Parts: sequence; C-alpha cells; structure tokens
Amino acid sequence: MSDTTTPSVRNAWLALCRVPNLLTVPGEPVAGFLLASVPNAQQLSLPALLSVVGCSLCLYIFGLVLNDVIDVEEDRRDRPDRPIPSGAISIHQARIFAVLVGLLGLNLASLCNRPTLFAAVGLALLIFLYNAFLKRIPVAGVCAMGLCRGGSFLLGVLAANPNSYQLESTDIRSLLPIAFAFFAVTLYVIGFSQVAKHEMEEDTKRTTFRLFPFVALLITMPAFVWFSIQVRQLPSFVIPLLGFFAVITMMRSWLLGGILFSLQPVPETVGGHIRNLLLLQATLCLASGVNGILPAVTFMLLSVVFKRLSRRFYSS
Repeated sequence: MSDTTTPSVRNAWLALCRVPNLLTVPGEPVAGFLLASVPNAQQLSLPALLSVVGCSLCLYIFGLVLNDVIDVEEDRRDRPDRPIPSGAISIHQARIFAVLVGLLGLNLASLCNRPTLFAAVGLALLIFLYNAFLKRIPVAGVCAMGLCRGGSFLLGVLAANPNSYQLESTDIRSLLPIAFAFFAVTLYVIGFSQVAKHEMEEDTKRTTFRLFPFVALLITMPAFVWFSIQVRQLPSFVIPLLGFFAVITMMRSWLLGGILFSLQPVPETVGGHIRNLLLLQATLCLASGVNGILPAVTFMLLSVVFKRLSRRFYSS
C-alpha cells in the first residue's frame, strides 16, 4: 500500500503556504481584538477570537497560494524549485485549495458578526486584486500589501466590537490607539514590501527604501504608546514593558535597514522584517493591559520558532 502523504509532498504544501509566515498572521487580529475590547475586561469572547484568527489565517493562505498560481510562469524562470513549477503540486490542485481555503475564511468570519464578514469579503477582494493586477503597479502594489495586513488587524477590531466603526457611538479618543496600531502595521508592511521588490536584482545594496520600515515605526509607535497610556487604564507594571517592546521593535527594524542590510541578502532582510512583525504584534497586545501579556509572550516565543522554520522554508 503506497503512502500518498510522503514527507516530500507535505513539505511541498508547507513551502507553498510559506509556513514560517503563518506564525505572524494571528498576531494582527489578536491585537485588534484586544485593543477593541473593554480595557482589562475579565471575560473575552474566545469563540469570536478563534474564529477571526482562523479567518485571517485562511485568507492569508488564500493569498499566498493565489500568488503562486498567478506567477507560475515567472517562478518557472526565477524560482524553479517552488512547489508548482517543480511539479510537486499541480496548478489544478493549488487552484482548488485556494478557493476552498478562501471560502472557509469567509465562513469563519460569518461566525463573528456581520461587519466582520463584510470586512473579510473586502479583504478577500483586495487580496485577489493585489495578486491579479495591483502588485505589478509600483506604488499600488506595496500599498495593497500593507492594507491586507492592516485589514487583518481591523478584522480583530470588528470581531471584538462590531460598532467600533460608528464614531457617533464611540469615544473618538479611545480609537486613537487603534488608529495608530493600524497605521503602524500597514506602513511597516508597505516599507519592507518595497524592499522585497528588489530581492531579485543583482545590485540590491543601492535600495533607496531600505530604512522606510524603520521610519514607518518611528512615526507611529511613539504616538501609539503615548495614546495607549493616556487613553487606556494600563497597570503600572505594563507601561515600562510596553515602552521596552516598542523600542526593541524599532531598533530591530533600524538594524535590518542599516548594518544588517549590507551584510546579508535582501531575502534574509525581508524575512527579518516579517519576523519583526511578531515583536510589533506583541507590543500592540501589551497596550491592551493584563489580557495582552500572555499573547505578547506567545508571539515572542513564536519569533524563535519562526527563525528555526525559516531555515527550512522560504519566508520572503
């Protein structure tokens, strides 16, 4: 009796889904969910949280697989070892898988509430448009990539509080940490997505935008920390932790765009920025108070796992 799930087949599917990157996906909806919840609330809706995390993961995988399906001819030329061009996974299998995982993500969003479902549909449409058209347009492509990650954060916000988008029923000051968190995630991803566009060039050391990810955090994270302290009732021991995590996150992005950029290939630099998303997500979670401590520790541990997995699987 033959084994149809050989290690090579499993590894091909894991490579297609860029398994190290999947570790960075739950952090955005979790951070959005916690920041939109009542500060220091003792009870959170665990089913809603799990549903929105599952939705984000499914839509992210949908985008990754769709990317490889659409770019199969380019990958045959530049990355022949990828699962589809190498023949490990057929393009027909990849298409079916993308459709199924995308529909699963929308169904999980429907378990939260109607605004989350509508937002998930919009995010799925943006993911499709990015892969089909927008990524070939210089500015629109990287902006769409950043908005996809920011959209994942907003899914968590809506899952926790479906009325958070109604300004007349919400204290506008309480939205400031959420707004700066959204901009931090979106602009940071736009920054390293621009750097990633140069990964196939021979002369990558001249990349003009290598410090853009750091600048993105520099203009958003201090404001996020400040307004989180001012608006939310954070325990005294959380505030220095929040500041420490924010500084470490910004310092890592600075090193990746500075010294490390000249010492390592661009794909490794981009992988470092993707890994740094876990520190950013941990920082955002800490701003929610006591409920954010365990998620922050979890994302820190996932950062270690990411480094190990990225040695085996492509993450850029």
